[in-house]
Amino acid sequence: MMAALPIDVVVVTWNSREMVLRCLDRLDPSRVEKVIVVDNGSNDGTPDAVREQHPDTELVRLEQGRSLAAAYNRGAERGSADFVLFLNDDVLVTDESVATLVETLQSHPDAVAAAGRLVDPSTGETQRQYLPQRFPSSATFARAFLGRGVQPLAFDEERTVVVDQPPGACLLIWRAVFDARGRWDEDFEFWFEDVDLARRLRDQGHVLYVPSAPFEHVGGWSAQRLSPSERVSRHYRGALLYASKHFGLGQRVATGALYGLVAIMRIAVSARDRNARSAYGEVLRDSLHLLAGRPLVRS
Repeated sequence: MMAALPIDVVVVTWNSREMVLRCLDRLDPSRVEKVIVVDNGSNDGTPDAVREQHPDTELVRLEQGRSLAAAYNRGAERGSADFVLFLNDDVLVTDESVATLVETLQSHPDAVAAAGRLVDPSTGETQRQYLPQRFPSSATFARAFLGRGVQPLAFDEERTVVVDQPPGACLLIWRAVFDARGRWDEDFEFWFEDVDLARRLRDQGHVLYVPSAPFEHVGGWSAQRLSPSERVSRHYRGALLYASKHFGLGQRVATGALYGLVAIMRIAVSARDRNARSAYGEVLRDSLHLLAGRPLVRS
């Protein structure tokens, strides 16, 4: 028998019964200290299915849906291993890739976290849209609105490198550092919580991208079940909250003005869509708070 790796694996799921079961089928509880599943207010029978098919996992039920960051924190609180591996429920692991992440992090004393390479489950090819990126700036947000998204950086698929923003769907962190840096910021609802955490982790040490540790990733599983207005509220608010925490005055003003202008334009063309008007109204409110240097309103 191989000794268990000093890892607590935390998987958050929401109304994703079949997908989380596929995820858990690939996790061997005997190879880690704990597998913790946080059910974030599902109503599709996910908790019962997890209990029945994976009784060796620890199930945490949140009766009312919380932010992804909050759910990850509740899961991490249930373990005590040296490392915490945070997994999206649409990531399918192998024992070898998990072990590679741990060995890499242990062999780099100046590193605090490591992420693997996300690959397409059907082809095994690298998902370029989930490659590491540089931390965003106000110019990054402006280019996105102009349809000029961030160009993926080029990486050698065998060489471990230090990065800014790693793939957040599969992230291994030293628990002591995770606790010391304030854990996940629960103000982020769904987007940019991983970028914020990576930014704070970098203040403590290196964050590594380990392409020799591939993980199959279905991709977009949670986002596709949100309504258009929910995606607007969560994505735009995440960007504005990130700007309020990490940008200097000039970039905060530029970002607030950009998102405020976009919100006004979208409100004007959404006269018949009450949900869209409400979502962009929240964006406008948060943009004005950012411009004024005031804290964003909690959702």
